[in-house]
Amino acid sequence: MFIIEQILFYLSLIIILFLPGYFLLLAIFGKDVRKIFLPLENFTISFGLSLIAVNFLIIILGKTGIPITTLSISAIIGFFLTTCYLFYKNKNKKNKVDRQESIFADFSKKQSILIILIIFLTVFIKTAYLKDAIFPTSTDLGHHMYWAKLVSETGNLPDYEKLEIIEDEGNYFLEKSDIADFIIGEHLVFSAINLLSGADFISYFPTLVLFLIDIIGILAIFILTLRIFSRKNFITPKSLIKNPLNISIAALLLMGPIYAISSPQAKFVSGGVVGNIIGNLLIPLSLYLFFRALKEENKNLMTLALFASGGMFYFHHLSSLIFIFIFIFIILFFTFASLLDIAFLRIKENKSRFSDFSDLMKKYFKIAFSAQNIVFLAAISIFVLFIHTPSYLNFDATSTAVGAPSKSTRTGLTPAQFKYAVGEPRLALGLIGIFLLSLIALSHKNFKKKNTFEKILAPAFIIGWTIALSVMTLKPHWLYINIPSGRVANYTSFPFVISASFALVWLAYFIKNLKGSGYFSVSSKIILLFFFLMTLTVFSSGHYDNSQSLSGRIDNQSALETFHASGYLTERIDSEIMTIKDHNYIKADAWMKLSFMRDYSYPLSRGFFKRYEDPTKPREMCTLWMIESPSSEKAQRCYAGTGTRFVVINPEFDSIQFEKNDDFWKIYSGKHIEIFYRH
Repeated sequence: MFIIEQILFYLSLIIILFLPGYFLLLAIFGKDVRKIFLPLENFTISFGLSLIAVNFLIIILGKTGIPITTLSISAIIGFFLTTCYLFYKNKNKKNKVDRQESIFADFSKKQSILIILIIFLTVFIKTAYLKDAIFPTSTDLGHHMYWAKLVSETGNLPDYEKLEIIEDEGNYFLEKSDIADFIIGEHLVFSAINLLSGADFISYFPTLVLFLIDIIGILAIFILTLRIFSRKNFITPKSLIKNPLNISIAALLLMGPIYAISSPQAKFVSGGVVGNIIGNLLIPLSLYLFFRALKEENKNLMTLALFASGGMFYFHHLSSLIFIFIFIFIILFFTFASLLDIAFLRIKENKSRFSDFSDLMKKYFKIAFSAQNIVFLAAISIFVLFIHTPSYLNFDATSTAVGAPSKSTRTGLTPAQFKYAVGEPRLALGLIGIFLLSLIALSHKNFKKKNTFEKILAPAFIIGWTIALSVMTLKPHWLYINIPSGRVANYTSFPFVISASFALVWLAYFIKNLKGSGYFSVSSKIILLFFFLMTLTVFSSGHYDNSQSLSGRIDNQSALETFHASGYLTERIDSEIMTIKDHNYIKADAWMKLSFMRDYSYPLSRGFFKRYEDPTKPREMCTLWMIESPSSEKAQRCYAGTGTRFVVINPEFDSIQFEKNDDFWKIYSGKHIEIFYRH
């Protein structure tokens, strides 16, 4: 039975997370897909496109009134695959396509082996951390899996609502209210895997899926770096960097094993930060597709880029907002560098160069707004307006993200905090890389070369990406955004990794070229020693964070007690009785709602104590009073108004006030969990 369950689980991953995207590529490019993409690129892109395609397919199912079941999901995915295959068969197949001989094509044998070793080491370190952290205890993942399980059980798209405690003239009662924090794309993929495989939500499978998405996100950074720094796309100083492919390997190293656990990597996986992890895949993947579409003047790639970036809006609102700013800053820097190109040349050449720039912009505009892309944008608009509008695209939700920062956590990080978020060595090397890339992009010596404007595009993607995230993190009021700066900081490591990789390889070749130079003959060994120490610092900094995370012992016994207590209550209470639990001292308490499946706010929860002291927003106090001082008059009114009869607490911290109260009976006792009944 266990073997069958495992086979079904891994088959469901292939069907949901790979086949739809792969067949979509076949439908668009036909056999040319093997010429346009390397196998590793094909795998990475197929995964990202599958996430989006399955998300849209299930939304269509739900909106047409067809129950979301194992049969309906299998049928609609099968229909999608068949349709794509028919398009593929009808493609022009006259041109013979040469299959790539190696998975890494242009890489040497040593480089290919090194890439495989880095990926293996990345997976190994993350697995070593997650082997204990995979147990379902994280709060965020528990919240997300409630909605995913609700879809599986009801067969309908969820209405994001919850019960809230309302106060009216000293009386308290429960009332339904909308939730704008959740986005449907964060849950449908998990529902589909559950329905096809039968895997239980309270198990390893949600974390394992996030782990897989995290790994593919790293590969997305790798293939993006590989394309940006290829010789035909980038103004490469050949005397310093003879093999630009090494930059992508350095990016894989800095993004993979060195910082394998730190946020936003394995710690986000174990923490169940679903939206961020998916956004960390779709942002670089969208940039990859946009970059190649513009460089190669390929309308089909542009369609995929629009599909990937548009699909992002159904997965995570913060990632979508960040992507918009990234794209704006890329355009601004590219325009600035191009106009600077024109300004540096002689006046009589300005008109010709400006004409070249104007022609290039017209070409890009035609690619972006070709007939097929206009049709696609119209289809997306219809989908957003008439089929399913993301919950955050309303005035109340958008107004909370736009405007002057309303809290101290949204006014921007300090330089020290920013340094910690990026990683000090990566930040230092990244700044060097940005400086070098800026020199290359803005150097008027390069402007005499053919297709200069197109060569500026590569550094513009990295520089614009970096500036956008840096400003959003350090000076959010400049952009008039009102979102937690710490959350934005989690995205900054990606562009800094790419620029740091460029700096690292540039410095390595620079030092190598110093050997034999008469001027530097005395100091070359010192410089080499400095480079070695710098590289050692980069490795030790990242691995110190890894070792600190791996050293902690994780005890899941208390979480097991929580699940047992949840099962005990589920069998003994009816739908009209409310329960309250404590979030401060009970492990895996967010997963209790998956046992009851009555409401997102069931059981009620006493939140973190600082939550009740927020001066910017009045908070309900019932959940605090009912556990902290159950004998008080206010608490009694809260119990009566909400219909709360059961209280779940940790006896080490909160047992005494209930044991001394005659209104409460202890009905369940454990080392980490006690349940009291209010009669």
